[in-house]
Amino acid sequence: MLRRLYVGLIGILLLLVSARPMLAQTWIGALNIVTTDTTATITYGTAVPADTQVKYGTTASYGMRSPLNPALFTVHSVVLTKLKSGTQYHVRALAHDAAGILVTGPDYVFVTQSGAIAVTVTPTNATVNSGGTQQFSAQVANTGNTAVTWTATAGTISSSGLFTAPTVSADKSVTVTATSVADSTKSANASVTVKAPVPALGVNPRSVSLSATQGGSNPTQVPVSVTNTGGGTLNFTLSSDAAWLTAGPASGTAPATVQIGANVTGLSVGTYTGHITVSASGASGSPATITVTLTITAALPVSHSVALSWNASTSSDVVGYNAYRATIKGGPYGLIASAISGTAYTDLSVQSGVTYYYVMTATNSGGQESVNSNEATAIVP
Repeated sequence: MLRRLYVGLIGILLLLVSARPMLAQTWIGALNIVTTDTTATITYGTAVPADTQVKYGTTASYGMRSPLNPALFTVHSVVLTKLKSGTQYHVRALAHDAAGILVTGPDYVFVTQSGAIAVTVTPTNATVNSGGTQQFSAQVANTGNTAVTWTATAGTISSSGLFTAPTVSADKSVTVTATSVADSTKSANASVTVKAPVPALGVNPRSVSLSATQGGSNPTQVPVSVTNTGGGTLNFTLSSDAAWLTAGPASGTAPATVQIGANVTGLSVGTYTGHITVSASGASGSPATITVTLTITAALPVSHSVALSWNASTSSDVVGYNAYRATIKGGPYGLIASAISGTAYTDLSVQSGVTYYYVMTATNSGGQESVNSNEATAIVP
């Protein structure tokens, strides 16, 4: 009796152990496949919620897999893209249920549709300078013959798709066409804008230094060259951002020379910075800026002097003369020079705007000094 009970328990235990994988198993329904020439839409159902993924390829070895969708559903859909036209594929569904148990569906075979020949051109739009080149490429789908013939409405294009733009003086639109050799009714176009040569602004030098004395004359003007280093015609205008800064002529056609200068009237001592802007509409390098530095220095003080001269003394023993100066008429006087051997002397120590009064004396060999001479007046400007 105990032996029979033991065997019965063993049977129940085996049933419980084997029941979980059977309950968790996912059954995959038949695949429904809808194709185009480059895609396949695959739908199917599972008996229990499961993730979504298929493996596929042109042989039963597959080789590719769709991205895994880990969400659990009973209805599944996968879209395969970038398939080859008119080609047989193998596909098989893969499904993991909530317990992670994998079930693989049977192999299915489908054939993509044979699409019409289609031509595409790369790039579809391009901008090329006058006389320049642009490489184009063509792709032909749904045929084994991928050759094309190239044509262009202007300029030339080689059999490999190398376009050479015409020489133009104004912008021009050109159409480049690739036509399928397999089907001449199938073609694709690219639009090309051929750009005419544009002016290029050149300015030299780009910095100028000027200097002047406060209250003095304007500095010498500095020449600056304006050139066209590109094509076409370059017309320019000048503008200044400082009232003291001058430039001319104010407009012109390159090549030209403009003069940069300054009006220093009323300017204080110091360093000033201004800019001349050279603008040329439609030209590369425009606008161009010329930086101008102006240095104003203080005027040097004016050197003043008073030249004195007198008649020689009639005394026979005179050996020299003394000069005296005062800033008040009649003195008192101060000695400014002694033992002057001649009859002339220049006073270099005077100041502007002062009136001076001078007298002279004579001295003999014994050191005796005569009385003062007549007073002379000098007004220093």
